[in-house]
Amino acid sequence: MTEEFHYDKLLTLNNVYHHTLIQSNTVYENPVIRTPLYPHQATLVQGMIQHREKLTRGFMKEGQIIQGKLGVIAEPAGSGKTLSVLSYLASQPSVPSITSELHTHSSRYFFSHELKRVEAVNTPHLIIVPHILFGQWKEEIERHTGLPCFYVEMKRVLKHAETAAQIRESRVVLTTNKCYKFLQEYALEHQIQWNNIVVDEASSIFFHASDPPLTFQFLWFITQDWIPLLFKHPHVSKSTLFFLRDRLSLHPDLERWLLEDITQPYSGSLTSSFLKEYLPFFHPCRDLLFLRTGTEFRDKSMNLPPVVHDTVACKSNITLNSLMSFYLARNREPAIRSNQIPQLFQALGIECTTVTQYLTTQPSGKLSLIRRKVQDNECGICLEPCEYPTIVNCCHHLYCGKCLLKNTILNHKCPTCRNVLLISNLCCLSPFTDDQFAARTKMEVCMELFRANPKGSFILFSPFTNIFYELVEMMKSTGIKAERMENHLFSLRRTVRNLQEGTTQVVFVSTIDGLRGLSLPSTTHIIFYHEPSSSEWKELLIHSSQRLGRTRPLTLLHLNSEIPV
Repeated sequence: MTEEFHYDKLLTLNNVYHHTLIQSNTVYENPVIRTPLYPHQATLVQGMIQHREKLTRGFMKEGQIIQGKLGVIAEPAGSGKTLSVLSYLASQPSVPSITSELHTHSSRYFFSHELKRVEAVNTPHLIIVPHILFGQWKEEIERHTGLPCFYVEMKRVLKHAETAAQIRESRVVLTTNKCYKFLQEYALEHQIQWNNIVVDEASSIFFHASDPPLTFQFLWFITQDWIPLLFKHPHVSKSTLFFLRDRLSLHPDLERWLLEDITQPYSGSLTSSFLKEYLPFFHPCRDLLFLRTGTEFRDKSMNLPPVVHDTVACKSNITLNSLMSFYLARNREPAIRSNQIPQLFQALGIECTTVTQYLTTQPSGKLSLIRRKVQDNECGICLEPCEYPTIVNCCHHLYCGKCLLKNTILNHKCPTCRNVLLISNLCCLSPFTDDQFAARTKMEVCMELFRANPKGSFILFSPFTNIFYELVEMMKSTGIKAERMENHLFSLRRTVRNLQEGTTQVVFVSTIDGLRGLSLPSTTHIIFYHEPSSSEWKELLIHSSQRLGRTRPLTLLHLNSEIPV
């Protein structure tokens, strides 16, 4: 039973991928659209036109007549979905003048279809976006199109006497999820009908359950995270589905997605239950609703510069107490390997020097003892030749670095004389090589990078907000302007604008979910001060900068100070 459940999911996903739009050689031209479309965008526009006409007129599939008023644009972030949708809305495809819809009160055993007259020419289109993306959509409309558009960002706009006439004269009405309720009530009052309704970021946008229902001639959902719109319970075990791949002909794009982080299951969610009413979660042919272009074709069409990955080993910041707490919390005995000693000693601040330099700092009466211990090179704990020989200043006995550190974590006393052993009483007599030495902390690496790229734009991610307050003081002293990305609407817009204009050089991000749908193409570097908790969040952050039309390579810098203990 469980295997069949997973197989049904795999089959549905595979059908979505196999319905990938075929490359169209048609060149899209519309005087209202100022910006030429990329080949994959033109293919998507043509696919949207055909999809609506096909579902409106109806077609036969496997002995069923398929009809509908819904489409899902399932393209990845940064692929130019906004301009594709605007180009589709700017076109005036021919649609049937009369359509039939299932009566609201029909049942499985008694049903009827209502005949409705469609006036697609004179009815405006409605675009509903998350409130944080309103400014971005408005900018895209004004930059790339000449569409007559009416903007409803606040409900006070609807109090003007001429608003109804302006809406009817507009081709597109742009509003937010927070203002939709007031706009729809106004439209019903003034008998305004919508042609296409487009909902952006459909998987994460929020509607209240009390919001009025969407009324439309055709409904479009736009999202990069489209699986929650396909399954009511969108949990996908990639490894389980991949093991069932021999039972069908797996699409290459689906196989590639399953192999990415195959051990990590996909777990998405549909934020708003309001939209579930419009989704046929259990219909066997629901895969026909999803429109996407092939990965290879899309990548070739976009022709983005490659992403440059770099990892910098940084100095760790730990203490003996934190090491002891680490092992106690896991109920484990300390297990320290010799190859970890250089990093651990640097992080703990244990002195490292040559034998000659060490002798100059010790009492003359102890020099012969020290020389004899160094010459014997025998660990006082494991009785083997010392690895990273480390001497204690209390009794001048020599030990392996790993043996002495393990003993110090457990009891904080010298193994021989039983005196209290402090970090300052230890000295490693085997200098580290340049490859083993990580002299800079994460903050020092960041400051060096900021100074080396005065014209760069940086996004620094860390889930810990205290990093911002520690670094911002250092940046102020060097004249580097930094801001923190906040969830407050106007603060967020100001931060994005300052980053795009170059007024702000560094933006701190602690919650990636708030970046969903944002376009930050001016970013030159993304610094992962700490790694995101999931690969989806990481991709979301990358795609906020790796957008269609980018010409400069994007640099991803991972700061690594972790010591595997």
